[in-house]
Amino acid sequence: MRWTEFKIAFVLLLALALCAAPASAGSAERVLPQSVDTGEVFQVTVNVADYGVAGQFLEELPEGFTFVGSTLPEKAVTVNGNKVSFLLMSEQSFGYILKAPASAGTYKFVGLLRDINKADFSVLPADSSINVRAPSSGDSYGSSGGSSGSSSGGSSGSSGAGGSPEPQNNIEAKELSQEFITNGQHVKFEFPKGTTGIRYVEFDAKKALGKISTIVEMLKGQSKLVSSLPSGTVYKNVNIWVGTGGIASSDNIENAVIGFRVEKAWLEKNGANASSLNLWHYDNVWSKLDTQKIGEDDTYVYFEAKTPGFGHLVIVVKNEKTDLKPSDSKEIVTITPTNSGANATSEPEKPSSKATSFMPGFESAVTMGILGAVCFVLRKKL
Repeated sequence: MRWTEFKIAFVLLLALALCAAPASAGSAERVLPQSVDTGEVFQVTVNVADYGVAGQFLEELPEGFTFVGSTLPEKAVTVNGNKVSFLLMSEQSFGYILKAPASAGTYKFVGLLRDINKADFSVLPADSSINVRAPSSGDSYGSSGGSSGSSSGGSSGSSGAGGSPEPQNNIEAKELSQEFITNGQHVKFEFPKGTTGIRYVEFDAKKALGKISTIVEMLKGQSKLVSSLPSGTVYKNVNIWVGTGGIASSDNIENAVIGFRVEKAWLEKNGANASSLNLWHYDNVWSKLDTQKIGEDDTYVYFEAKTPGFGHLVIVVKNEKTDLKPSDSKEIVTITPTNSGANATSEPEKPSSKATSFMPGFESAVTMGILGAVCFVLRKKL
């Protein structure tokens, strides 16, 4: 065989080997709020597994729903009318954001998971629907109305108003607080039961927001909606949801602070001190927050952290060999996808494979990309 023919044959064989993948038994689960108000912005969570080195989640949105965004990179999402395609590269969970239609009713979602071998798998649960309701005048969660006065309280493990995008099997405890917010008011949401480690959330309101609910969630492990964690030893993973529909944005609030506590026994067990602990905030990347010790008693050390927003947070003690920069350096941690499904308490039943042609072209693009990369490497070396 001549050298040129050998090179061509080698490229083709290598491309075929890279494209070949063992048969998989993919699974997908869609987590929806039980109900939302008309026009409300909310998040859908999708848990996926066993789709190979790359896959595709294909969603057909019900009529009237508007796609707003996703936790995946922008280049991994393709929107074509009411059909949305999500390219997956080792993710075990992701979320996407929708705006509910103006008409009340029950709406059904239809989608599928496609693995690297072009096999398609249905999404659990089989009957995945959401109830869109017209908001009543007495509905206080995230609404702009309500009567004057404030209230606070808590419930551990309850579902909470409005629903959470975090899968319920990853939530260990939950507490809720409500306040009526007027323009220019300094507002403080307190969580006296202490079931989550978060003691209070406070900020200055730039607008009148009405009666708002804030929910804090202590998680069993890493949030299913983030793909990695900052380096160090994790004390607790928490979520904080302030209202709905982006109420807790820089347009509406400022000077946000989170108060929390950490057990002294945990610090001693991990050989850590207060100066090595920080609260981190997730907004596509992890940012270390300016965290200060404000007191202690026989059982706890108390902290405050300034934050640009809420959502996903984690309390972390730096490792001895990790040289973290001061908080004012705005240190950023780049996310590297990992298996975030390790904490799931149960594995959904694997649905049967079925044939479909939801969005063709995905596999051809992967094959051509691999072939092109192989040709380029060999061209450089040979």
